[in-house]
Amino acid sequence: MSIRRGFLQETLLCRHYSDRRWGRSNRAEDMTRELDSKRSHWCIVVADDKAPEWVPHGALERRSAPVQYGCLGKPVTLLHRALHRAASIAPPSQILVTALEEYRDRWEPILWCVRPERRFVSTKGTSPLLTSAAAILSIAGVSPSSIVTVLPARCYVGHERTLRDALRQAASELPHIPEGAATLGMLDMDEGVDEDYMVVGRGRIGRGLTVHGIARRPTGWVARHLRRQGAVVSSGIMIGYAGVFAAHISKYWTPASRGEPIAL
Repeated sequence: MSIRRGFLQETLLCRHYSDRRWGRSNRAEDMTRELDSKRSHWCIVVADDKAPEWVPHGALERRSAPVQYGCLGKPVTLLHRALHRAASIAPPSQILVTALEEYRDRWEPILWCVRPERRFVSTKGTSPLLTSAAAILSIAGVSPSSIVTVLPARCYVGHERTLRDALRQAASELPHIPEGAATLGMLDMDEGVDEDYMVVGRGRIGRGLTVHGIARRPTGWVARHLRRQGAVVSSGIMIGYAGVFAAHISKYWTPASRGEPIAL
């Protein structure tokens, strides 16, 4: 599902008007509802995904690492920021993380707040789809009706508030989505590099868009053509019910057990 910028602005204006009209008591009720909502949400931070490697400026002698374990000029790593993002969605006890064993020295100090049983660590050569599937199935075994948000840690976010509002909006729309799952797309203002594009169209019901296909890292001229046709950049973020994800994984579990990728 693609959340358009104009729709986000309209949502924010309505929320601000409500605060001015009803005052502090209404804000307190909103906070209570938000806490109740978070208890039914789980979040998986994917930090073992394949990503471009990064080396700190002026430290070429250091071993390179995937960008999610780097800071990119900021005080904290992308993984650290993804964990903060996850904490705005779900309680700390319901945050799961996938990570790469070979970079344990980079992520272990950051994941002190994540319980060991909530960490899914992959070895070199293991598909990150397998660890994500294991994390999803562990949630579905406890609470299949809960909402699960899958957040890639390798993504750089320039406007955090816009993304968080989009995540909340997508979760609120989930009961009206027949498939029980959604993703977020982004309008490509600049020409992207190594991005996946989703070919979308107007859905039969609801306010979202239907994904008709995904172009994996198309060449420049193909990407420009897709944008002119209304394609959006895939964020890699998924939101859906744990039971829905688990049913999809179970359908492909046989090839996964042979080491083949799961089509999440």
